Amino acid sequence: MKKWKERLHQNPVIHLYLSDAKLRAFLSLLGSFALNFLYALWEILCGMYYQSYWFITLGVYYILLTLIRLMLLREARDQGRAEKTERRRYRACGILLLTMNIILFGIVILAVTGNQAIHYAGYLIYAVATYTFYRIVKAIITLVKYRNWNAPALTASKLISLVAALVSLLSLEIAMILQFGNDREFFQTMTVLTGIGVGVGISAAAICMISIPKIKTSRSE
Repeated sequence: MKKWKERLHQNPVIHLYLSDAKLRAFLSLLGSFALNFLYALWEILCGMYYQSYWFITLGVYYILLTLIRLMLLREARDQGRAEKTERRRYRACGILLLTMNIILFGIVILAVTGNQAIHYAGYLIYAVATYTFYRIVKAIITLVKYRNWNAPALTASKLISLVAALVSLLSLEIAMILQFGNDREFFQTMTVLTGIGVGVGISAAAICMISIPKIKTSRSE
């Protein structure tokens, strides 16, 4: 294993990637931005095709998450910015995330009042469930890993990843109850309770971003 690492480091591009944690973080943020944008576009196109306000509203939510990621991507690219400006951008992302709870509750209301949600064919829903829980676990692990870094944009990116995973969890629950359950009252109760729980979690993440403490010294990986 050590020999393989030495060979990899002999390549200047690979060496730069492996030795520069900030570069890896920037590329990760860029990849997340691209995936969020494509997913948001897919949701909106599905909404237009099926004439579903639920799909469109969910797509708008992901579009706003993509906008936040774009702001973070610009912040990560313009390294060396004054701390005051960096903290102001970080708080702006938190405020935008907090106000997006309005859209989240709109998603819940549309699901409860109209049974509008994603219906997965066959065993596809199990694959979606596995991927959703993987996203949640990964988001939590990376958030804990980078929580003390001197990189507000990176920390915010990990919070946004957790938010996206929580919204996906809400969407998955709605789809699973509609697909496997016939109790209307149970569906409404669980959707509302989970929606409130996700909303509280997102609010907590947004408040953490708004009330960002003084930036700490970064740790080496």
